[in-house]
Amino acid sequence: MKKKSILIKTVCAILCIPAFQSCRKDETLHVDLAQYNIDSPVKSELDNWITSSLTNPYNIELVYRFDRNETDPARNISPIELDRVKPTAEAILNTYIKVYEKVAGPTFIKTYTPKQFVLYGSPSYNTNGSITLGTAEGGRKVVLYELNELDFNNSSDIRRKMRTIHHEFTHIINQMIAIPPSFEQVTKADYEADWTNTTTNPESISRSLGFISRYARSAYTEDFAEVVAHLIVEGQMYYDDYAKASGADAYAKLKRKEALVVDYFKEFYNIDFRALQQEFARVVIDQYNEKDAFSLGYWMRKGTLVSGIKVDPLAIYNSKYQTSTAFNSIYEAVKSGIAAVGGANRRLDNIEFKFSSGNQMELVVQYTNTANTTYYANYSYTYAINAANEMTLTKVAQRGTDGVYGNAGVIGAGVTVLQNYLTSNTFVVDWIHHDVEAADFMTFGGFYVKGAPDNYVFGVINK
Repeated sequence: MKKKSILIKTVCAILCIPAFQSCRKDETLHVDLAQYNIDSPVKSELDNWITSSLTNPYNIELVYRFDRNETDPARNISPIELDRVKPTAEAILNTYIKVYEKVAGPTFIKTYTPKQFVLYGSPSYNTNGSITLGTAEGGRKVVLYELNELDFNNSSDIRRKMRTIHHEFTHIINQMIAIPPSFEQVTKADYEADWTNTTTNPESISRSLGFISRYARSAYTEDFAEVVAHLIVEGQMYYDDYAKASGADAYAKLKRKEALVVDYFKEFYNIDFRALQQEFARVVIDQYNEKDAFSLGYWMRKGTLVSGIKVDPLAIYNSKYQTSTAFNSIYEAVKSGIAAVGGANRRLDNIEFKFSSGNQMELVVQYTNTANTTYYANYSYTYAINAANEMTLTKVAQRGTDGVYGNAGVIGAGVTVLQNYLTSNTFVVDWIHHDVEAADFMTFGGFYVKGAPDNYVFGVINK
């Protein structure tokens, strides 16, 4: 504002000269022009915070004062608003730098992180109608655009911007160690440089060909970076849901690309990619109040991904994660009840909750008779999950009479205790509520009785 006032005073003085000869020409302006010298600015509290949080520990320069030469000078770019600088820097620190630092170690992030981040407020518009959200240059510089539109109270908005950073950082580590040729081969014939063309590359086509985004189709290097960024920032459930809805051929290609990404990080950088996903999810949930992207309840409400939860207290995962004493008593009662029916000594193997469209659910009880023949008994339900991830189950008329439904009638008396448990409680859908190993992240889930988190059912999530 001071700079603006100087201009106004100067213009006033010039205009006043012909009409008012009494205008003083020796008026002193009490302005420190050094404050406006971009080469030697006066350090502010913000600058001191940047120094202590980014520069000293990570040798990172954060450029937020407007400098056209840090980007394409031919483009019209706006500076970032001052009050957005620190929240943006904190988001970079929390969701990118510290995530890698925790999983890959301080040496890795200090070695490979860009040494300069340049922040601009507006998008960088391209001649083809698209906008550039970020660029990486020479493995040492990342430029970010459109930061004035970033809503720090909207976790999905933050994730979108941080996806750009994870995308650009992937380019940097790819510049150090090249992408294996096997990745390009997955969809080699389908890359399209003119990726913004809505005729040749609408989302429906790029998706059906096995690309996680339209932009991923532009080049195999962009494809690799997009797969990495989506798996970390949008999450495994998003990636699997997208792949599942894209058709069998695209699903196979997308999952192959995922496997190659995971292998690349482990083989060349000794990084557990699943741990990166897990840590990023923890940060955005704890610090940015993310409610949906990594929520089992959200994806079950969506109804397109989770097909079942298989519960087997004898499975190997129960040796790693504590089972619920309260539910174990229910399960043991079912075992005893099924064995007692008709005195036939049937043995309970496991149970599974199978979900299908229209909020339908089947409770599937697998059991074995004395001749070691496996049978299934199905019990029909509907389910409802609200925005708080609270689930209720309602018993409905059996969806058949023969086969698995006939078996349900045979052993029904032994399953009554479980059916009563399911219909008499309100449950909260969640991942297993214990710290899990990275390899098991988003693998085990289920539901617990509302108000009684120690009374829970969990098993393997089937998709």
